[in-house]
Amino acid sequence: MFRLSAIPFFFIFMISLPLFAEFDENAGKAPEFVKKGSPHFAIEWALPLKKNQVQVNRREEAGVSLFGENLLVAARSGELHLFGKNGRLKVTAVFEGEFTVAPVALDETHALVSVSNSVFMLELVTEKKWKKTQYSWKILWNITGKATVAAQPVLYKDKFVLIQFHDSVIYVVDKESGELKNMYSDYENSEEMAVVRLAAPIIVDDKIVFGFSDGTITFFMLRDEGKIDLVPYFKFKTANSMKKFEKRDFFDVLSFVNIEDSLLFSGGEYGGVIAGGQPVKLENMEDLQLFKYENGFAGFGKRGIFLFDEDGKFKEQPFKSMNYVTNLVRNGRFAVAMTSGEGPMLGDTDAFIYLLSPDFKEIHYSVMIPNGVSGNAACDDDSIYFVSDMGVLYKFKVLK
Repeated sequence: MFRLSAIPFFFIFMISLPLFAEFDENAGKAPEFVKKGSPHFAIEWALPLKKNQVQVNRREEAGVSLFGENLLVAARSGELHLFGKNGRLKVTAVFEGEFTVAPVALDETHALVSVSNSVFMLELVTEKKWKKTQYSWKILWNITGKATVAAQPVLYKDKFVLIQFHDSVIYVVDKESGELKNMYSDYENSEEMAVVRLAAPIIVDDKIVFGFSDGTITFFMLRDEGKIDLVPYFKFKTANSMKKFEKRDFFDVLSFVNIEDSLLFSGGEYGGVIAGGQPVKLENMEDLQLFKYENGFAGFGKRGIFLFDEDGKFKEQPFKSMNYVTNLVRNGRFAVAMTSGEGPMLGDTDAFIYLLSPDFKEIHYSVMIPNGVSGNAACDDDSIYFVSDMGVLYKFKVLK
């Protein structure tokens, strides 16, 4: 089902030398608008994840997740790499299928990975041999659906793993054994389903909220009384027509965050808040990936970064972009926005990563990345990690 391999670090370093040369010549130069002495990026390493760097209309959708002191890097090709933060490759597992959803790290040794229509619970095994540490993966369980996995699996009460598939089926799986306890299926609009990017399910006061590709958002209760049962008790549609959720491009998205006793949501055509059990349209809420920010909410997407108050009312747009903003990672010291190249064929337009102030209002530095970044990025206290759409794993350090 999968196999382990180890790529010699020397080989990776040698094939990355031309990449460093090209990168240093064309990128990393401060634009004219960057103030002298401002924080900036310093590249620590860049490692190609494949021999052929030609990428035509295939984005690296999964990306990077922090895994203790390591990195889990999932590639479109079905390869799961374990890297140290120093760029050393520790082990690679090769799966049949494609990664389009970022891995979920449960702790420093366990992770949930979604490959095409399957989810694996993995345990990292380490052992000493000849004074060297060797790494391998142990499959604790795996489970397969009929359609591709639609969003990151979510762990509920440290007991169940909830997995959503793009055919509107949700599995309730026992975390320890991998046993399928029950499933929820909604084939009401199955023939019309469009596949859009879905937010990971959220848990609000023991309620579980899922979004579906037809624009429906549904609240569930999970009953654990002898028989496990996932019960929908409230649902609403964020659009009046399926046409609003037809897949126009890769970045169609349905995202949501909880706001007191309701939800803010963003869809491909419009976004808003639930009031009186119905969606009410709000300004500048369309086509964004939403998250809680300070005393309100923020969203990033097709036109940049937007800020909203605690009621979802638009406040300001601190960052504007011609390309789609695919990632926004931040800590107390900095924020980093990443864009993806756009056009009918991937590669028509290069894109950038921007080093921003934590409030997103000031651009400190920017670097061009060939083809841009579509997959999940990660950051720690002083560095960011991401995979470009050309299949190159980068580490940038943020320096003052």
